[in-house]
Amino acid sequence: MNGPDNKYLNANPTVWLCDNSNPSISYLTRKEILEEGASDSLYLAIAESAEMRRIMKKDVTILGSEKNFDLFYTGAMWCFAEAVERGLDNRTAAIHRTADFIVSAGQTESGGFSLNWNPRIEVACRTGDMIRYLLRAGYNDERIERGISWIREHQRHDGGWLHCPIAGMCDQLRLVFINRPGSGLKREMDTRVTSCFYATIACSMALIEFRQRAGSASHDGQIRKAAEFFLKRSLYKDSGNEPIRPKGTWNRDFRLLGYPVLSQYDVLYGLLFVAKAGCIADRRTGDAFNLIMSKQNDDGTWNLENAQTGMLYGNEAGHHVGKKSKWVTLQVLRLLKYSGTNTATG
Repeated sequence: MNGPDNKYLNANPTVWLCDNSNPSISYLTRKEILEEGASDSLYLAIAESAEMRRIMKKDVTILGSEKNFDLFYTGAMWCFAEAVERGLDNRTAAIHRTADFIVSAGQTESGGFSLNWNPRIEVACRTGDMIRYLLRAGYNDERIERGISWIREHQRHDGGWLHCPIAGMCDQLRLVFINRPGSGLKREMDTRVTSCFYATIACSMALIEFRQRAGSASHDGQIRKAAEFFLKRSLYKDSGNEPIRPKGTWNRDFRLLGYPVLSQYDVLYGLLFVAKAGCIADRRTGDAFNLIMSKQNDDGTWNLENAQTGMLYGNEAGHHVGKKSKWVTLQVLRLLKYSGTNTATG
C-alpha cells in the first residue's frame, strides 16, 4: 500500500489507519488520502461497526433523540453529525430520515438552524455545522441554499461569526430552566465584540464544503475574509500574542488536539480550514503548523489530547485521551494533503 510521501512525517501511518479495527477510518483514509475509491463493502462495514451500532439502534428510524434533538452525544443533531463524520451518507436510509427530521425540527424560515428552544432563534455555530454535514451526506438542494445564504448574510466585520442568543451565565440558566434564549444577539452589531471561534470555524467549513460540492467560486471573498480571522490570531493566539484560554469548560486550550464534531475548535481544525481556503502559504501559519508537527510520535501518529464537549469521544474521554488516535492522525494527513509543499514553517 502506498502512503503519503511527505517530508513532515516520521513514518507512514496509513497501514495502521487502514487495518480492520476501524472501518470508518479505513474507508475515509482510502477515499480521501490514498484516493483508492473505497469499496461498497467497506462502506457497509461502517454501519456494522460497534460505534455505529450504538447510534443506529434497531427499530429506530431516526438517529438519536427527537425530543432533545440538540443535545451533545444523544440528540439527533449529534448522532447525525457523528454518523456522517464516520463516513455514512444519504445512501443509508437512517441518514436520509434523520436529515429530513433535523431540517424540519431545527431549520427556520431564514435558513439558519435553531437549538431546541422557544422561540426558535438561529445559532451560527449549529447552522454552519448542520449545513456542512448535510452537504457531506450528499444533499445540495433548496434547504442548503437557504442555509448558505444565512451564513453569508451573517458574516461580521472581523470576518467571523457570532450570532448566538446566549451571553453569560444568566442566559445559560434561563435556557436550562425555562428553555428560553437570552439576550446575546445584542452583541451582533457591536464591533468591539470579537467573533466566536466556534461559530466561525463552523460557518467557514460550511462555505468550503459548499464550494467543493457546488464547484462555485462565488463565496471565495467571504472564505478569504474568514481565513484572515484565524490568520490574524495565528490560529490560536490573542491580541497579546499569547495562547487563547477559552472561558468556561467548553475547551481548555486550543493547542490541545482533538476531533471537533459540533461547536468545537482546535488549532489543527483551524489550520485545515486555512489550507482548504488556499492560504496555507501565509507566513502566519508557520507557528501553528510547527506546533502540530512537534506533537507527532515516532511512528507518524498523533495522540488525542482533548475530548471536551463537542469533540469526538467527549462522553468517554478517559478511554481515549493521551493515547494514539486514528482520528487525529487522519486529520493531520488531511492537512498535509491540502498543504502540499507550500507550508510556511520555520
